[in-house]
Amino acid sequence: MSTFTKPALAAAALALLLSGCSGAASSSPSGQSPDKAPKGLATSGKLTLCIDPEYAPLEYYANGSSGEIVGFDADAARALAKHWGVEAKFEVTTFDGLMPGLQTRRCDAIFGGLYMSKARLEVADAAPVMNAGPAILAAPDNTGKFKEPLDLCGHSVAAQSASANAARIAALKDECKAAGKDEPRLTEYPKTAETVLAVLNGKSEALIETNVAAAYMASRNEGKLSVAPGVFPPDTTFGVFTRKGDQLSPAVAEALKALHDDGTLAKIATQYKLDPAIVDVKR
Repeated sequence: MSTFTKPALAAAALALLLSGCSGAASSSPSGQSPDKAPKGLATSGKLTLCIDPEYAPLEYYANGSSGEIVGFDADAARALAKHWGVEAKFEVTTFDGLMPGLQTRRCDAIFGGLYMSKARLEVADAAPVMNAGPAILAAPDNTGKFKEPLDLCGHSVAAQSASANAARIAALKDECKAAGKDEPRLTEYPKTAETVLAVLNGKSEALIETNVAAAYMASRNEGKLSVAPGVFPPDTTFGVFTRKGDQLSPAVAEALKALHDDGTLAKIATQYKLDPAIVDVKR
């Protein structure tokens, strides 16, 4: 996945979008003894994670554009590293660069808002961490137009490049045709901040985003964006990805269960105003 230059406008929008959230959560370890890291880490004593810090409240820069990376995923990754007695190291990449970064061993794992889709599970392992689903955001006066997926037919929709949400809108084109309606007009952007700008600037009528991020976006753009409820069901799961058949895969799954059972993951979710009930390590 290639690297994109962030437009100045998108950077400014992201800073506005994400302003006001607290810093990294202070999460307690699960009781694991130090220096119990599994074999196979790219760098001894460090858990290296590919991350795209553009996806609040899961991963984002605390000041909007640089510096400390915070959010549920970022803090849970730190808790995972702490569980093993090692340091968390983040390798920043674009969203569509996450999986290539894992496959080329730039990182040990992806803890970064990726759905456990069939296509991804064909090339990588994943341990479940959170239930999720797509949501539609639009200007408050327009949300009433969207009550079911086919209501998006004939409308312009923004989505993040290479995301499962973009694929969902692309797949909807055939359903719209079958229903005798115009196809949705999908425009993909490298950054989530750019999808927000597309709606705010009138380039798109709606954007599709994961429910956990959609509610946060709406709260940061009150009066300008709101969620159209119930358009899609929460039918997907976020996972922590490792290389296919890698010895780290079972170790990550085991550690996430420990962090779930001792309440660490729920505590981090609450810190970022997420419902702890959506944190789920069962599969």
